Amino acid sequence: MGGAADGIAELRAAVRERAERGADLVKIMASGGVMTTTTDVLTPQFTVDEIRAVVDEAHRLGLAVTAHAHAVAAVENCVAAGVDGIEHCSCLTATGPRTPPVLAEAIAAAGIIVCPTLGRDLTRTGGQLPPQIRAMMERTGTTWEGRLAQVGDLYRAGIIMMSGADSGITPGKPHGLLPISVAELVTCGAPVGAALASATSVAAKGCGLAGRAGRLRPGLAADLLLVDGDLTTDITALRCPLTVVSRGRVITPA
Repeated sequence: MGGAADGIAELRAAVRERAERGADLVKIMASGGVMTTTTDVLTPQFTVDEIRAVVDEAHRLGLAVTAHAHAVAAVENCVAAGVDGIEHCSCLTATGPRTPPVLAEAIAAAGIIVCPTLGRDLTRTGGQLPPQIRAMMERTGTTWEGRLAQVGDLYRAGIIMMSGADSGITPGKPHGLLPISVAELVTCGAPVGAALASATSVAAKGCGLAGRAGRLRPGLAADLLLVDGDLTTDITALRCPLTVVSRGRVITPA
C-alpha cells in the first residue's frame, strides 16, 4: 500500500487509490525517517498545502490521516494542515528534541492523537543501537532520556497519547514490544489509566476502529487481556498475560 507521490494532484490521486483498495487510514511521511538513509529527519518532505490536500481528500472519503513527523517544522506543517494523528512527533532540532510550548498547545487544542512510538529492548542487541539511529542521535545530541522527557512534556500539555512501538523496524524494536511502550508512557508521567487507554480505546479511535473495538461495551468486539498482577500498582504486569480473548475467542499465549 506504500508508494511515492509528488504535488497536490498526485497526492489526491494516491489517497483515492488507497481508499479504493480498502484502506482504513492514510499515512503520509511528512519528514524523513531515521532508518531511511536517503532522507533527512530534520527536513519536511511535503508543504502545508500538500499535506492539507491529503487531509481534504481523505476526509472527503471518510478516512483519517496520520503523519510520520520527526522535525519540528514537519510537525508544525502537520498541525497547520489538520491531520488527525502524528507518529513519533519527536520535534527534532539540530540540538535534540524540543517542543515549542505554542506547538504543543496547538496539537492539544486540535485534538490530534500523538503516537510517540516508545519502547525498546536493547538486550537483544548487546546494548547497541543500529548505525542509522546512532548517527542521528550523535548529529542532533539526542538521548533516550531526553526523548522520554520530551514525551512527558507532550502529555503534560494535554495531548492525547496513543501507544505504538514501531515493532519490527530494528532488532531493538522486536514485535511484542507494546507492553514496554505502555510502561514507558507511565515513566513519562502519564497515569496508569491513561497509559492503558493509550493502547485500547485511544488506539482504536486513532486507527478508525472506535465503533468496533477498544472498550468493553455491548456491540463491540469481545477483546480482553487478563494479566498476572495488578496493573494499577505494577504496569509491567502487562508483560505477563494469562488469558487473551480476541473477538470472543480464547487464545492461549505462546
